[in-house]
Amino acid sequence: MVRGPLARLASCPVRLKTPLALSLALLLGTASGVTEAAPRRGSSASARKAKKKKTPATEQSATVEESTETPASEEPPPAADAPVAPRTTLAPASAAPVEAAPTPPEPAAQPAPPTWAGSVAVLAVPSKPQATPSAARVETDLRAALGARAEVRLVDLGALFPPPPPASLAPGDALFDEGKGLYDNLDPEAAAKKFSEAVAFYERYPVETKPERLARVYVFLGASRLLNGDTAGAQEAFTRAQLVAPSLQPESELFGQDVHDAFNAAKVALSGQPRGTLSIDSVPSGAQVVMKGERLGTTPLKDVELAPGPHPVVLTLPGYVPFGVFQPVAPSQRGELRHTLVPTPGLAAARSLAAHVSTSRSLGSDTLPPEVAELGEKLGARYVVLARVEQDRRGRVEAVLDAWDVQLKHRLRGVEFNPDEPRSREKAVRKVQAFLTGQQVPGSSLPVALPAVMKKPWFWAAVGGVAAATTAGILLASQPNKPLGARLGNFGAGW
Repeated sequence: MVRGPLARLASCPVRLKTPLALSLALLLGTASGVTEAAPRRGSSASARKAKKKKTPATEQSATVEESTETPASEEPPPAADAPVAPRTTLAPASAAPVEAAPTPPEPAAQPAPPTWAGSVAVLAVPSKPQATPSAARVETDLRAALGARAEVRLVDLGALFPPPPPASLAPGDALFDEGKGLYDNLDPEAAAKKFSEAVAFYERYPVETKPERLARVYVFLGASRLLNGDTAGAQEAFTRAQLVAPSLQPESELFGQDVHDAFNAAKVALSGQPRGTLSIDSVPSGAQVVMKGERLGTTPLKDVELAPGPHPVVLTLPGYVPFGVFQPVAPSQRGELRHTLVPTPGLAAARSLAAHVSTSRSLGSDTLPPEVAELGEKLGARYVVLARVEQDRRGRVEAVLDAWDVQLKHRLRGVEFNPDEPRSREKAVRKVQAFLTGQQVPGSSLPVALPAVMKKPWFWAAVGGVAAATTAGILLASQPNKPLGARLGNFGAGW
């Protein structure tokens, strides 16, 4: 049975038919044979013969009956052939206690590996400005395909490039508090003015404003208009409140029955109108869609059925600035919302650097371009995957993928990626995955799984020497009418 490095060599896709391969097998087999054939100490034949034979008394298992009790002061007589155990002498009570052995110090904690080790950054760069939407689509598709592999860990753009801090809503809260004070002092006209100003302020910040907060302002605005005798204005305000937060109801301790009746009448009128649809998309796609505080899914979303009127829509994507808008929906009409998200300043700088790499002469070099090393540092990534996207006049999209290992300075060059052809897409993803997981090292004819000893220079020098000697021996052995010892260059060898 072949063991050790020889077995691993046998699993390699190299056929042992050349003299060099035979020499390699001979060297590995000799090394493994010496290691495995070394006898253990103290395992000689005389030691094995010196083992004592077991007596029948010791081979039987002693059984003790539960009903038999032995007095504490009496000891059972030992068996005839049982060894006599030495007596144990107890130490006097005054003897000094034995000190416990000192606890060995705990080994020093090893430094944690860098957080970027093993992470993968994926960026797509358009060859021309008109290919920008296609490049965003290729990047989203490639990130999703690689991220679905368990062995691949993508860079968290959201943690690396957080969105800007949210805007303060304190001015809107102050306007709302002023309106409530005027409403309580029975000044509905001035209160309606303050509530209208609060609504205008909150609607300028749809990302930060909670739907319930805005809907509550609309309820107070409708109640103020109702007290002023503006029934149509009150119905409009109550309708807007239900569009923003459908589950909100006027508070019974703050509003009278007239407000509740008007609010319910507006709700019935809204439910009786024909509904419209809204399709939502973003560039890049994959953004989270939040409407009225609820997550609907990721872009693209098609034909979301909604009541007529303005609806708050918020789009969020890691690495990009959140976007929000009050999107109107017409009755029985199909609307569309498509927005190009703005990258955060950090991600925008990284994309600019990636665009420079795609047009630089260093892209064709086998050495690691300095821009790629800078990209790896900025994005906290060990691997950088760059997709160069082109789009022809007919709208067909093609991309070429390049990948670098920033740490080991390996490179994967020119992998074709077609997002519209499943076979081409899957083949490209497998190639990139093999590079990212170390299964394939471009430019090397040896499999990565070879033993570490076979990657040492001295190993191949020894293999070369053995190959030369073995080749000469085979040639001499093939010559007729010569002693075998002379053929091998060792007179009197006898073999």
